[in-house]
Amino acid sequence: MKKALALMTASAMALSLAACGGSASTASSEASSASSAAESVVESAAAAAGTSVTKDNIKFGFLAPTLQTEFFIGIDDGLKQVAAEDGWDYTSVSFENDSGTAVTDIENMVTSGCNVILAMVSDNSCDDALRAAQEAGTIVIECGVVTDVYDISINSSQYDIGTMISDMAGEWIDTQLDGKANIVVYTTYQNQDMQNRGQGIQDRIKELCPDSNILEVVDIGKDVVGAGTTYTETMIQKYPELNCILAYGDAAATEAVEAVKAAGMNSDDFGIFACDGTESAIKYIANNDVMRGTLMFNSVAEQTRDVLYQYLDGKLEEGTVVDNSISPITAANVADYVK
Repeated sequence: MKKALALMTASAMALSLAACGGSASTASSEASSASSAAESVVESAAAAAGTSVTKDNIKFGFLAPTLQTEFFIGIDDGLKQVAAEDGWDYTSVSFENDSGTAVTDIENMVTSGCNVILAMVSDNSCDDALRAAQEAGTIVIECGVVTDVYDISINSSQYDIGTMISDMAGEWIDTQLDGKANIVVYTTYQNQDMQNRGQGIQDRIKELCPDSNILEVVDIGKDVVGAGTTYTETMIQKYPELNCILAYGDAAATEAVEAVKAAGMNSDDFGIFACDGTESAIKYIANNDVMRGTLMFNSVAEQTRDVLYQYLDGKLEEGTVVDNSISPITAANVADYVK
C-alpha cells in the first residue's frame, strides 16, 4: 500500500479497488479522452494505496478502548458532530480494553462497510486485523499510539505527557508547599504507552521536587469507573500525610477529588494533577477545588477530519505521524477554557 502508483494513468485508475469490499471496478468508457483522463487521476496517497474513499462516501468507524469515561465519550460526541456536519455515516464501538474484542470489532466494521477506521488500540495485538482492513480498502487512522499498521497516526510522546503533568505539579508544590509534598502516583501497566506516561510523571517530579516524597506508585489498571475513588480512599487511609496525587488521566483524578473531599482533606494544600482536559476537571480547577491542573489535547474529532482530508487530497503521505498539540490548564488560565 505504498505510494508507488501515484502517477498511474486514467485507464489504470479505472481498475482500482472499490471501497471496503475490495472488488475490482469496471473500466470507464470515458477514460479514452485525454481531458477526462486528467480529471480522473487523483495524485494522493489514498489513491496510490488502492482505496476508493472520497470525501463524499465516508463510512467512519470509531474503535474506542471504552465509552464509559468522559474523555472517550467526548471524542465520540465530537466525531458524531463532525459526521453530521460532513455527511459521513458513523458508528462507534468500545472494545473494553480487550484486544480479542478489538480484533472482532475491526472485522465487523470492515464487513459492515466502514471505509475509514479511527483505532485507539493499545498495542500491536490488532495489527493483523488492521492490515486486513487496509487490504480491503479501509483507511486506518491510529490515535494515541503508533503500531506497525496504520495509514496516518495522531500521537504525542506519552513520556513527555507525563513530564508535562509533573511540570504543573512541580510549580504548584514549590509555590504552595515550599517544595515538599507527599505524593501518590496513579499509573497503569496495561500497555507500554501508559507505562511511559507514568514513568515520565515520576522522573520529572523527582527532578523538580527533590525534597518531596513519592509515597507509592499505584497501578490502577484499566479505565474502570470507580477505580479513582477506591484507590484514593485506600491511599488516604494508608498515608494520612498524603497531599498530592499525580494521575495518568482525568477519569481517576476527578474521582479522587470527590474521595478527598469526602475524607475532609480538601484544602489549599492538597493538589491533584492529570491530563485529558475533561469538562469535569476544568470545572474543578475553575472552582479552586483540589484539582489543580490538567492537560487538554487538541480536538481529536476535528484533527481526525483534518488529517483524513489532507490524506485524501494527497497532502499527507501514508505512514505520517501527526503531533497532537497539548495545552496545560491550571488556575492561571482556566478561565479561557470554562464553557
